[in-house]
Amino acid sequence: MSSENKATFGRHLRSDFFLEDKYIPLNHGSFGVYPRSIHKVLREYQDKTEEHPDRWNRIEVDPLLRKNRELIAELINCPDASDVAFVQNASTGVATILRSYPFKKGDKVICFESTYVNVNATLKYLQDIDQVELISISLKYPLSDGKVLDILRATIQEHNKEGKIRLAVLDAIIAQPGTVFPYEAASRLVQENGILSLIDAAHSIGQIPIDISSFDPDFFVSNLHKWFFTPRGSCVLYAPKRNQGYLHPLTINYKYSSEGTEFEQEFWNFGAHDHSPFLCVDAAIEYRKSLGGEEAIRDYIHNLAVEGGNVVAKHLGTQVMENEDKTLIGAMVNVEIPLYPKTLTDAQVSSQFIHKIIYEQNCMAPAFKHNNKWWVRLSAQIYNDLKDFENGAKAIEQVCQELSI
Repeated sequence: MSSENKATFGRHLRSDFFLEDKYIPLNHGSFGVYPRSIHKVLREYQDKTEEHPDRWNRIEVDPLLRKNRELIAELINCPDASDVAFVQNASTGVATILRSYPFKKGDKVICFESTYVNVNATLKYLQDIDQVELISISLKYPLSDGKVLDILRATIQEHNKEGKIRLAVLDAIIAQPGTVFPYEAASRLVQENGILSLIDAAHSIGQIPIDISSFDPDFFVSNLHKWFFTPRGSCVLYAPKRNQGYLHPLTINYKYSSEGTEFEQEFWNFGAHDHSPFLCVDAAIEYRKSLGGEEAIRDYIHNLAVEGGNVVAKHLGTQVMENEDKTLIGAMVNVEIPLYPKTLTDAQVSSQFIHKIIYEQNCMAPAFKHNNKWWVRLSAQIYNDLKDFENGAKAIEQVCQELSI
């Protein structure tokens, strides 16, 4: 980590946010936070809404939404902003795509055991209602990207002999364990086999670089409120025009037509809705530029995740989850923890771990079981430094000792 980055970023930026002074914030990935300066912008837009609701909602908000969609399109290298829509969060975006697609009985969908719980629930719904067959792949990390692709390729070869796999749900960054997934190569692989690629990139914008044009996915969804510093809930949904004909928002509105979608218009009008979080993209970009821009931020949070993970693993006498190619860590790092419960169920351990680390240690790092070991997922953000990881290691150690009885 360069000395310049250390000077620009770190705990002195904590004052830019609303975080409690003594809180050890190592879980940015779950909900995100946004700066005070953006909160001011949010409230200004909300006030405009109330000052003249008709003028705002009927006339003035539309060009601002368009402007902010254009900014996000430029950020992810999407050449046409009309292929981008705002939705409330990634779960909504993925559900929108899955529930719009014209599945037929016997169609197959590839997913993973590590697919986010809300997405897996939507897939289960499709299984129950549309009689879609789910092909769930188990990945036991740490794995190399090559091994992940080999497993995916073998799954396609085994299950697609009749050409019935319609779609694959692929993470860009898995939620648990918090690992970067080879989503670009995986997207190309499924598309080469006539399968649509849906990229659940909930954790991606603001954490890793995204270049839509370089791999041309069929669908892409990423939260903005997790890592990009916009208020909750704000998320971008990308669908190229080849796939827009059957895509409709979960709330059908008057722009719906049985002859095809008016993608921009359908996804603009949610009915009575607070658009203000979407309008803060511009302010988030400016705030991030003031700190050096996207690359500088990504470099800092990645390097801090790597170094911080090593600090925690050394303190606990365990290991960091990483592969030989060093491709798993973005700005989230998974560290094995010395947690050996004797009487508690796994669900009880997860619940009590969260309660104890929040209320007794004033810290947060979610614990989860993967490949028969307990781990914590730690997030690095611009307001963190190594001292947070040192303090977090002590908090984690204490909770592990209390639950290993």
